[in-house]
Parts: sequence; C-alpha cells; structure tokens
Amino acid sequence: MRHDDDPVDAVILAFLDHLEGVAGRPTLDHLSDADRGRAQLILDGLVTARGMDPRASRPSVESLVSDTPLAALAPALRTAPVGPADVAQVRRVLAEVDHRAQVHLDDGPPVPTVVYSYLDLRARFLLVAAATPVITEPVRAQVEALFAHDPDTSRIGVVAARGAELVTQMLSAEDVGDTVLTPRGELHLRWEPPLPLALAARRMQEYSAPEWPAFDFVHGHGEALDLGSLAAEAARQIIERESARAYRGEKRRAYQALVGHERIFADLVATVSRHATDVDLDAETTRMCVAVP
Repeated sequence: MRHDDDPVDAVILAFLDHLEGVAGRPTLDHLSDADRGRAQLILDGLVTARGMDPRASRPSVESLVSDTPLAALAPALRTAPVGPADVAQVRRVLAEVDHRAQVHLDDGPPVPTVVYSYLDLRARFLLVAAATPVITEPVRAQVEALFAHDPDTSRIGVVAARGAELVTQMLSAEDVGDTVLTPRGELHLRWEPPLPLALAARRMQEYSAPEWPAFDFVHGHGEALDLGSLAAEAARQIIERESARAYRGEKRRAYQALVGHERIFADLVATVSRHATDVDLDAETTRMCVAVP
C-alpha cells in the first residue's frame, strides 16, 4: 500500500471536519486492528490539542513539576511558613492602591484572605508560600472553595508570599472551572499576566470595577419634581442591570425577585437612609410587600 493510500489519513480528515462541526464523527470499524489503534492515538491527540490556546505563553517549570516527586527540586515550590506579618504586608500594599477602596483582613473560613472592595467589586487575596504564584492543585482547590463560599467575590489574587515583589496571579471563577471551550466553541481566554501586587490590583480595578456614569437633572421643564417616580426609575435601572449580571446564590435570587417591584426597593432604601442601622430589614421588607396591592 502506498503512503498516500493510508486509510488512517482519510479518517483524520473526516475527524477534522467533525471538529469543525460540518460532519459527523467518523467510524473506525473499517480499519484493521493496527490501523485502528494508530488512528485512535492521533484522534485523541487532536481532541486534546483542540482546547489549547496557540497564543498562550509557555508554562513554567514549576507548574509542570508541581505535585510530582520532582517538586522538591524547584526552588519556587519549596514551602515556607507564612505568618501574620505577610498578611499584614499585603493589606498595607493594597491600602495604598486607591484611597476609595476598603481593605480588611478576613480570617476565614475557608482560608484567611485580604479583602479588597471598591463599589460592588470585591476581590480576595490569598497568600501561598512560594516565590512565584504557581497554581498547583491544592491552590486551585483553595481558590474554588473561596468562590463557592462567597459568591460576591469577583476576583481572587494568588500572592507569592516569598517573593520580594509579591507577584500576584489574578483569577476569576471561570479561570479555575473545568470548561476548556466557551459555549460558542471558541478557545478560553488565557489568564491575566502575573504582576506585582500593587500593579495587579490597579489593573483589576481598571478592567473590572463598575462604572457609574454621571447624571444631571433636566432643568427648565417647569414641572414639579416627583421624587417618588424618580426614585422608582432609579431603582428600576439598578435592578434591571444587577439582575442581568452573573451573580450566584442568594444575591442572584434576591435581585431577580425584585424585578417588577421597584417601588418596594426604593422605599426600603429611603427607610434605611433615614433610620441608619435602627431598621429591621426583614420586618420592613415584609411590611412593604404586604402593603403592595
């Protein structure tokens, strides 16, 4: 048999059409045992390569040998104790990023983190005892646990506590998920580049923080200002925008339940603003809901 008559070649071409979505998956029944084994190895490689980003940077040596017997040979993976001073140092660095943001320590559960909040953007910074922020399986498990414990967290920064610059790898919930391809079949976006802690926080805030555009009242229309309608319209816009965002858990259900009840939300905000902390939110919400015709 000539090389150009190899039946495995025809199967590979048909399988490539299948990956493109223009044909069904080819069968291997017509191949001999030897050709079938050779073809299956090639097809398995094509399936694996389909989820690789050709633009991605080369993985580090540390990420390749982590969780293997060779991990002890990589200096970045040699463990060292991380004490409270390291957490305090991360807090001090983050506090200098933007004076409008709030920074505080959270002792857990599931693990201690430094919380960075700006408007409705909330990020948590997790320290690992390494010179570079290598995402090993134990670190990935901690990141997934943090996202599951606090659905309001938008980003998690893995901070290399042993490095002088506190190099940080920012991650979203999608970055640590099991999905390789997007729902449209496109390659998943690669991770953000590791940066020193302060630069990573500034980049996160620049790209991820919400923007609240300026507004002004329309002057000269001569009509009396209806504060109730204005508050209801503002509440409607807030609820519409927030209920469409990818929140999870109780926050998602709460916003979706408010759709169509903007007046209740506006009245609740006004009540809390007048009485500060002396308001029973559960009782007040129940009273307003019962009063709605």
